[in-house]
Amino acid sequence: MTKHKLPKGFQASGIHSGVKKKRKDLSLVYSKTPCKVAALFTKNAVKAAPVLLAEEELAKDCHIHAVVINSGNANCMTGRRGLKDAGRIVSETRKLLGASKGTVLTSSTGIIGEFLPMKTILKGLPKLVKKLSRDGLDDAAQGIMTTDRFAKVSVRTFEMAGKKITISGFTKGAGMIKPDMATMLGYVMTDANVSEKALKKALFECNSSSFNAITVDGDMSTNDTVMLLANGKSGNKLILEKDKSFNTFKGNLKAVCVDLAKMIVEDGEGATKFIEVSVKGAHSKRDAKRVADAIGNSLLVKCAVLGGDPNWGRIASSAGSSGVKFDPDRMEIKLDGVTFFKVGRKAAFVDRKKSKVFKKKSVKIEVDLHAGKSEAVVYSCDISKKYITLNSYYTT
Repeated sequence: MTKHKLPKGFQASGIHSGVKKKRKDLSLVYSKTPCKVAALFTKNAVKAAPVLLAEEELAKDCHIHAVVINSGNANCMTGRRGLKDAGRIVSETRKLLGASKGTVLTSSTGIIGEFLPMKTILKGLPKLVKKLSRDGLDDAAQGIMTTDRFAKVSVRTFEMAGKKITISGFTKGAGMIKPDMATMLGYVMTDANVSEKALKKALFECNSSSFNAITVDGDMSTNDTVMLLANGKSGNKLILEKDKSFNTFKGNLKAVCVDLAKMIVEDGEGATKFIEVSVKGAHSKRDAKRVADAIGNSLLVKCAVLGGDPNWGRIASSAGSSGVKFDPDRMEIKLDGVTFFKVGRKAAFVDRKKSKVFKKKSVKIEVDLHAGKSEAVVYSCDISKKYITLNSYYTT
């Protein structure tokens, strides 16, 4: 199997340390050259210790060499001990790498309310550092998985003024997916030479149409983190936010982020179908997003998609519950390209048994409010009995 490529100057690794029974559970991303960093974290009032620690460090405008991540334990609701444990992991990793203070961050994902098995993790760190490799991206992606069925990796390479630039990312997530900043855990690395201001702007703008445009079950995580690291090793001319090169960089970054975000939805716990909700004709971008979110998060809509039932009334009802003002008689609703409601009346009669609407693995819901020119897209999935079964027995 072809290994995914890391940008110049980056190494990664992923190992099984013993936090989990069988799967890899410890990952590391490292660049000897210090990286400029942009990051977004959960807006949940309950924040995990690694999130609090990272927010504190990044407030100092520091440059980063590495991020160490464990799965199997969220290190959340663990008080002062949780913060101390997260700090210890950072300190030990920093020493093993020979990095200076304030240049290593940590993340965790898994069960909430349990203390980290520190002896296990600390014992695994030397092996994790030793296994750092230019070919380690896939191992790192496997090391952050929890209920994920597959590792999520995306790579994009492009040229800018004769210089080859690579953007590589990996993420995890399958349940507790309704981000309000980023995704569950996501790390994107690039060798582009880009200003810190441009880096932060690019991540913020790409986030709104990728990680912030997905939902599986409508629940926001306590550990949501997305980081973008840039070490400048490609040697391109510095990208500034007002340059044309910024749009090229941002376009490729968006492609990676959207790719990763879609993988999370496709891997949704108990999901059998991928749903794209497209809303246009809204008075504002915010209104379009609110309507799309309401439809994408609706359990009734998810159930209709699971059963292959083109119940357009549920879409109309969800749009109306969003709090956005619009004229229902002007609304247009299409399901998998078939118009069901238009100009104030039902536009199609579909025999559920014979219809192909909502029958494929990927379905599309389109709503035109005819109230303006703004639009938004949200990626969602159906919900099945398997989701309930999984989360009835999986401790969170």
